[in-house]
Amino acid sequence: MKIAVIGAGFTGCLLANFLDSPDIEVSIFEKSRGCGGRASTKQTDWGQCDLGASIVHAQKADFIDFMQGLCDQKLASKWPKNIFVSQHNTLTNQTLENFISEKVHYVFNSKMNAVCRHWIKNTKLYTNNLISQIRYVDDKGWQLKSNEVWHAEWFDKVVLTAPWPQTQVIIEQSELQMILPESSQSWTSCWSIGIKLEHPEKLDIPDIDLVYLKAQSIQMLIRDSAKPLRPLPLESTGHSEIWVAQLDNKLSDELGKQGKEKAVSVATEGICELFNIPEKSVSNIYAHYWGFAKPGDDQKSLGILSQQKRGLYVGGDWSFGASIESAFEAALTISHSIITDE
Repeated sequence: MKIAVIGAGFTGCLLANFLDSPDIEVSIFEKSRGCGGRASTKQTDWGQCDLGASIVHAQKADFIDFMQGLCDQKLASKWPKNIFVSQHNTLTNQTLENFISEKVHYVFNSKMNAVCRHWIKNTKLYTNNLISQIRYVDDKGWQLKSNEVWHAEWFDKVVLTAPWPQTQVIIEQSELQMILPESSQSWTSCWSIGIKLEHPEKLDIPDIDLVYLKAQSIQMLIRDSAKPLRPLPLESTGHSEIWVAQLDNKLSDELGKQGKEKAVSVATEGICELFNIPEKSVSNIYAHYWGFAKPGDDQKSLGILSQQKRGLYVGGDWSFGASIESAFEAALTISHSIITDE
């Protein structure tokens, strides 16, 4: 059986892993140059930082078991330990409280997208392939239009796993006879800023790995270089560390893709204000804008869509929420449908 998967994010890579079998040949088509999707890790000349999904939150028993299996394989670790939260609406004179959660927190070792490479080790990966249309031909199967050229290969089944706004465009351009949800999803954006601090030992920064900030311009700060098996920051005259600031989704929507300068300013001023450190402590910055970061908070999950008789499946983290755990559930559900043909 030959299966084409559109999108090399967590859902697509997990699906390839679940379908790994001598009887199944999986090919993944990805519009960017690598795998991981919204779990991107940026390598700069001053260090690396996870600018996409930074933490894995696990709540359901089957996903906790799955993540523990990855820990046993040294592919993931339980992290962070020191989690704090602020309920104030200003970064000045903060009182940070210990954050108690029912969820178990993990990160993937080395970099957040490294595990995707492990999952697709037996899969054909076609990068820089933007799929704009798909079509079904009787007695041949499915064909993909990649970079405006119809791919020569035919597939028995196709799975669309890209963010819903992108997947919806493919469905509409392909004129598929598929019943779409009555209520579509509106997605929100996020500016993610990597910040390198020099000589943090002189700055009296609290022993914090992760801080959630409520009702503020920054929604989350992560001590990224403290994650397990991360390389040391580069080009430093002494000790340094890298933080990642994820801005509030509503603010990111207002700033838009052209708002990089303001986004960098908000992140820089915010971390310096929170920890009461001088802005000259910031030596390097990298900013990335996620246009489709996640479905809006009030959006309904869409579930798995399919044309099962023809072997077409549509799903992603947006099918059951907006998390890596949701991507796991989507990939597990689709793989079961494909394997059992139910």
